[in-house]
Amino acid sequence: MLSDRDYYRCGGRSGSGGSLSFVTIIVIANVLVFIAQCLLPVEVPVSTPDGMHVMHSDRIVETFSLVSTLVREGQIYRLFTYMFVHGGFGHILFNMWGLILFGSALEERIGSLRFSILYFASGLIGAFFWLFFNWGNSVDCIGASGALFGVIIATAVFFPEMQIMLLLPPIPMKLRTFAIVYVIAEILMELSKMDGGVAHIVHLGGGFGGLLYVLLFNRRELGAFFGTSSEPLEKNLSSSGWKITSGDVPKNELDRLLDKISLEGINSLSEEELDTLRRAREEMRR
Repeated sequence: MLSDRDYYRCGGRSGSGGSLSFVTIIVIANVLVFIAQCLLPVEVPVSTPDGMHVMHSDRIVETFSLVSTLVREGQIYRLFTYMFVHGGFGHILFNMWGLILFGSALEERIGSLRFSILYFASGLIGAFFWLFFNWGNSVDCIGASGALFGVIIATAVFFPEMQIMLLLPPIPMKLRTFAIVYVIAEILMELSKMDGGVAHIVHLGGGFGGLLYVLLFNRRELGAFFGTSSEPLEKNLSSSGWKITSGDVPKNELDRLLDKISLEGINSLSEEELDTLRRAREEMRR
């Protein structure tokens, strides 16, 4: 009964009904926007003391980037669209690689709907941080880094013991340690104004958004992150005190529960629904 569901097979799930995962959709959307950026450059004549020169401009960046002065004029859409615009191949490559690396596991855990809320909320809070510290200037901000940082923080809370391999230097590190070091590094670089071309304040805002999501919807997971809980929920079912009752679980009820997990994550189940799922698992083992 359970093994015929796509999210119980090796290789992960693509979403309810075989649809694409949210992570895949976001990656495709960002890549398409980046291709459009490459195909739609604009040549702008600029007058300088040496005469007229042609400057290459990016119409998509100019239209969709986050600029505080334009947001003040009512262009609120920029709070959302800046997440889909990038400043170069390396920029989009690392953001999308990070989203796939960290976001895929988290989406499997909490479901596509809740992951999408986390992603966009982190990006929006990162935008608000940028606006707060750049309210009076016209410097633009682009990229999915704020949303990605929120995903990294939330993933570290849900999977603190996950081992990752750093690129430089190539050493293994627990995700909990990586997240803490990353936050400290972002704070130091923001305070010292190092690497002025990177919006570290947006990263910190996005990370705060990821932490805020956990505090609001999955606070119990913080115990595993800080070492006060030995196992996550689905790996510690026997200690949750669920009452196991006899009787077959109707297939349509099991399908409903599995679809709910696919969309909203296992943490969306009520105690009664968790009990039903546990009984179904017990029946499979008989």
